[in-house]
Amino acid sequence: MRLLPLLALVSWAAAVPTARSAVKGIPETLYDRLVHFNAISQATYAGDLCFLPGLARVASILNTTTDIHGWVLRDDVAQELIVAFRGTLSETNLNTDENYTLANFDTLPSCSGCQVHGGYYLAWLSVIDQVQSLVNSQMTTLPTYSLIITGHSLGASLATLTAAQLSTAYPDLTVFTYGEPRSGNPAFASFLDTTFSTSSVDTTKFYRVTHENDGIVVAPPLTDGYVHQSLEFWSRDPPCAANTYICGGETLDCAAGLNGSGINLAHVTYFGRLSATCLPG
Repeated sequence: MRLLPLLALVSWAAAVPTARSAVKGIPETLYDRLVHFNAISQATYAGDLCFLPGLARVASILNTTTDIHGWVLRDDVAQELIVAFRGTLSETNLNTDENYTLANFDTLPSCSGCQVHGGYYLAWLSVIDQVQSLVNSQMTTLPTYSLIITGHSLGASLATLTAAQLSTAYPDLTVFTYGEPRSGNPAFASFLDTTFSTSSVDTTKFYRVTHENDGIVVAPPLTDGYVHQSLEFWSRDPPCAANTYICGGETLDCAAGLNGSGINLAHVTYFGRLSATCLPG
């Protein structure tokens, strides 16, 4: 595992967001969903060494040049097809993380004026054909299944770009991200808010989860033209449904208000589960 060298990453500073109130506590059923997809996202770091109880591994997502890894999984009990992306685990991934240049989201023309993180966009382009082909073939044969996209860190931003890309074909897909960096400009954030109905916790299909003072969720800075989409689900320690907050998109009331910096302990540990931990069972 290559997580320890990541701690040497140069710290990213947070710009000052707009303060908005936070609501404490979420339903246990939602909390269980957040924990479940976090466990899958964290397991991707361990690769194919992990046994995935209750899940069938349909295929791996892989590009050796960009070092992008992930899985397409099937949960036949819940009737869900799950696309999960691994986060940063190599120098190649670090270089991807640090490419802050905003790029036009050309593969999604319906996203007018949208620009996204240049490094993550190049990474997405390296696997776009694989992902779309795998999802399309599976969803064609499994029309009653729901589509879930998830990931942690770099994988969270890849999940966000993937979800935006696939939303035109699969408008009911749901997204769960953990420790997601800011992934694009205001136009992209607005597209996500509209597409995934993030105006309310009752309607949203996009669950962006943060943890304590995670230093990656405040990067890249607002001053570089980046902004988060609305809604943040902020997990505090000890993790539980009652200790999870619902927050606005850019707020000092939740993770950004604790001034975390870089890849810290809060970033690599979500719901008490360290990155590269396999699923229980």
